[in-house]
Amino acid sequence: MMIILMMVMERILIVQTKLSEDVIEELKRKTGERTIKDALAKAVYHYLSCPNVESISKDANSERKVRSGRFPLYLGQLIKKYKMSEESISNNVG
Repeated sequence: MMIILMMVMERILIVQTKLSEDVIEELKRKTGERTIKDALAKAVYHYLSCPNVESISKDANSERKVRSGRFPLYLGQLIKKYKMSEESISNNVG
């Protein structure tokens, strides 16, 4: 008697994103999971299999700005100062 075992190997990627603690706690509450890993996995699998989720059109994707990496610290500070000065100017004018 010959037994043949066949294994299907999936490619697994490790991904990261920034989420606030409030979002994580809400996700854990809605999924009923205790760990962040399980809550995220359950949410992703649900999203992929849910018939109520519309796919994102290519036009919507093309409107997104594509940026890789992080801003250098000095650039992030300059952008924050610019936004603050822009807000104060608009508040003084209006």
